[in-house]
Amino acid sequence: MSDAESSLVSSSLAPGDKEAITNVDRANSAIDVAQDSDEIRAIGFVISNPTGRTPSFNSIEFRLKGDQPSPQPGAIVAIEARAEDATDALVIARVENVFEVNPHEDALSSNLREVLPIRTEYAPEGSSTVIYRVGQADALEEALLNANGDVTSIREFRTLPRAGAAVYVAPGDLISNALGLETEPEQGIDIGSVEGSSKVRAVLKKSAIQRHLFICGGIGTGKSYTRGVIAEELAAWGVPQVNIDVNGELTQATDEIGGINLDPGTDFTLPLSAFTAEDILNAIPSLSGLMIELVRHAHEELLKDSLKTGGYFLLRDLLKKMEEVAPTLELKPVTVKPALGRTSSLGRIKYIGEPYDWSKALVPGALININCKGLLVSDLRIITAAVARDLQRLGARREIPFVVLSIDEFHLVAPSQEDTVCRQVLRELARVGRHHRIGLILTTQSPSDVDRSILKRMLTRFLHAIEPDQLESLRGVFSDASEDLIRRLPKLPQGVCVLTGVFETVRHAALIRVRERLTTHGGATPDIWSDFEKRGWKGKKPLNDITQGPRQGRLIND
Repeated sequence: MSDAESSLVSSSLAPGDKEAITNVDRANSAIDVAQDSDEIRAIGFVISNPTGRTPSFNSIEFRLKGDQPSPQPGAIVAIEARAEDATDALVIARVENVFEVNPHEDALSSNLREVLPIRTEYAPEGSSTVIYRVGQADALEEALLNANGDVTSIREFRTLPRAGAAVYVAPGDLISNALGLETEPEQGIDIGSVEGSSKVRAVLKKSAIQRHLFICGGIGTGKSYTRGVIAEELAAWGVPQVNIDVNGELTQATDEIGGINLDPGTDFTLPLSAFTAEDILNAIPSLSGLMIELVRHAHEELLKDSLKTGGYFLLRDLLKKMEEVAPTLELKPVTVKPALGRTSSLGRIKYIGEPYDWSKALVPGALININCKGLLVSDLRIITAAVARDLQRLGARREIPFVVLSIDEFHLVAPSQEDTVCRQVLRELARVGRHHRIGLILTTQSPSDVDRSILKRMLTRFLHAIEPDQLESLRGVFSDASEDLIRRLPKLPQGVCVLTGVFETVRHAALIRVRERLTTHGGATPDIWSDFEKRGWKGKKPLNDITQGPRQGRLIND
């Protein structure tokens, strides 16, 4: 093994940012593993390209050795460099693209070979002097090495590699540290693996859940699957979860994890104290004028008292308070009586009733899935807002442990162009939720329709394949993802996403392949064709077999 390779092996031992290595046993063990796996190898060399102005602080190009496979976009490499104080360094860079140079296959040569009856043969890459592949990489961080080749610290990229410097496949620990991830699944939230570096686990720091997660992607791209993976990880860590399940996708997984599925109105109701006056007014039909003021005034009086005492109130309490405050508002029976009658209609809303005992249910490891499949959007918004307010109130009083509130298809409850009953409370939770012991996980297939104030406070993001017209709405959450990576976003395969964040969560954008779930995925697209077969229809029939009687109409050429 060369000195450069020895230094690179040692670099994989970085335990964390800007911390010296002191564990000699761990160092020796890691070197043995690296040698056995042959993971540490030179794959190419930095080249000078005056036309493309590389190597530079914006881009580094390297020629791949002929016997090396092309690294996939998103793969992480390490490049030899010499820092300004003559300290050896390794620049950690993310591969953005790879292209081939072959003058024998330019357009003119290819055309001549087809036109002229001359058989042309040439040496392949590795033997030819003019055929090669070039990788393009974006520098992320750099690791400083001591005289023994051990990593002493990882810092921001500031040392430019020179042309001719060796390029290596970066070892796992170095990749994890550069991306700001944990090195072992047991240390954090195991999402999957770094694409292009399949042996490197993508493990979020546990603290990321306190700074809110955002998952987006088109239909069938894997966003709900990713949510299920996170549900498993949080359950393993004992983090209580409350999930607003719009499409019923987490119900089976909840059972398998040992959680509780709640159907609004059957297993789960909300007291009027969980609603704002606007929620109530929107739910009561045909209120007008002074009747609106009566309901609003009575509700606000009760809400003030409940906030002071920590109690709750029900429909009967609201009706009683309306009768009490009517004289102070100088309202006549002709106004009070219909107001009481119309307000009584709230009793027909099945999810309004006694409060759910969140403080009892939200023990470590709890998963409570509220199955909202089939509800009207108006009901979904009211339920989501009420649950969020309940959790916010209990969290502020420290009556519950830290809890994650998860909302599927959250563009329905907090749209950007509509002032819904839910948007304000979610804005507040996004802004100060971690101080109230609440983390958010918000999932959507339409990021252009969500409230921007909420979106920009989601500090860890899983970006699955999305339609091109949605890309502009994500500009604020791409972090340092390159334009090449962003352009690939609409074409990402199912189960692969771009992971981005802020310095405290995910230091640099990376392509991630989401791991396999242990629980059932309830959001898979149904296999309608096997269903047809079970019902007796065997495959596609000849078109002539499906016509009956004389043909109608004319052929196009008639």
